[in-house]
Amino acid sequence: MDIPRDVCLLVADWGIGDHYIVGSLAEAFRRHHGLRVWMAGRGDLAFVGEMYPSVERYFEWPRGKDAQQIGAWNVEGGKVFYAHFPKMELMRAVGYNGFHFLDAYRCRLGLPAEANLTRPRPPSAAEIALAKDLLRAHGVAPGRTVVLCIEARTTPTDGVDAAFWMALSAELAAAGLDVLVNVGPSTVIPAGLRSANLALPLFRAVVQAAGGFCSVRSGLSDLACDLRCPQVVVYPEVRYWSGSLLGGTTFNRYGLTKAPHELVVQSGQTVSSVPAIAEYFARKIRPGAALNLVGHAGR
Repeated sequence: MDIPRDVCLLVADWGIGDHYIVGSLAEAFRRHHGLRVWMAGRGDLAFVGEMYPSVERYFEWPRGKDAQQIGAWNVEGGKVFYAHFPKMELMRAVGYNGFHFLDAYRCRLGLPAEANLTRPRPPSAAEIALAKDLLRAHGVAPGRTVVLCIEARTTPTDGVDAAFWMALSAELAAAGLDVLVNVGPSTVIPAGLRSANLALPLFRAVVQAAGGFCSVRSGLSDLACDLRCPQVVVYPEVRYWSGSLLGGTTFNRYGLTKAPHELVVQSGQTVSSVPAIAEYFARKIRPGAALNLVGHAGR
C-alpha cells in the first residue's frame, strides 16, 4: 500500500471498543503529530472510521498480515502504526494508581495525558427513521424501549447472568417499558425475552431511537456511550488487570457531557440491584421521549 508521507495508517485490528477509541483520538493524533489519519481494521467495522471526520480513509486489514511486526516502531508519516498493545504490556498497568484504559491508548499513540476524545457524529435523521421502523418490526415502541446488551468478549461479566436480565426485563415491563436484547454471535437469550440481531452500522441509531440502553461493560457500551439517551452500564465487582474493572474502564474519564450511569454489583447480589435500575429508566424515559432524537452528539 502506498501511504503518503503526511499520513499515518493506524491499524486497529481488535474489537468495537478499540475502534471507537482510536477513532475518537484521531483528531488529537492529527493535531499533535501533524499527520493525516487513515485507519485499517476489520471490514465489518469500517462504519466506525466513517463516524469521524479526522479519519480520512478506512481499509480492511488483510488477514494473515501481522501489523505488530510490519508496523513502524514510532509514529511516522508514510508508515503503518499498530494502534493496539504489543504483547498487551501497556494493558498490565490499567487500573494501577488511576491509570485508565484511555491512558494506555494515549501512551501507545504518543499523545499527551490531556489529549481529549472527539465524539463521533450522531445518528442522522435517515438512520433514526430506519431504526424506528426496525424497532416497530420487532414489536417494541420507539422512545419507550430499553436495548439490553448482555455479553462481553474481553471484559468480565461475573454474576451478571440470565437471572439478572430476566429480573430487569420484568421490572422494566412493570414500569411500562419494552425490552429488546441485542443478539451477538454467541449470545444466549434468556427465556422469554424479545431479541434482535442489530446490524452494527445501525446500532447507535437503534439505541437512540429506542430510548434507553443497559449493558455490561463491553465494546458496544463504548459505541453507545456518547448518545443522547439514558444509559446504565453494569460492572461486576472484579479485578481487571491492575485494579478494578470500574476503575480501569469507567466512562467518567471519557469527557462526555453526561456519562452513562454506572453501577457496580457484587457477586450473588446482582438481582437486588434490579429495582433501582428499572426505576432509573422509568424516571428518565417519559411519554414523548421518541421526539427530537436527532442533532446532538452529547446527552
